[in-house]
Amino acid sequence: MPADGKSSGRLQMAEWLSSPKNPLTARVIVNRIWQPHFAEGLVRTPNNFGKQGRPPTHPKLLDYLADRFVAGGWSVKAMHKMILLSRTYQLSSAE
Repeated sequence: MPADGKSSGRLQMAEWLSSPKNPLTARVIVNRIWQPHFAEGLVRTPNNFGKQGRPPTHPKLLDYLADRFVAGGWSVKAMHKMILLSRTYQLSSAE
């Protein structure tokens, strides 16, 4: 989104990055939140979500978590809590 010429364009960039029409930002953040809890992210190449990166192992889960993340006001703490209270996490830590 181009700047209006009266400002630096940072606000417009931030609005575009956090727009519901741009799910990539939320997907990247959620993947990085997920990764330390399970040793690997839902996308195995967290630094490359592009064509050269690997696809998500569970794309529907990644999209669901990203939607919940945005709906929850982009709260990292709430996302950690949701993951830690999940059955998936509890099963993985019961080894």
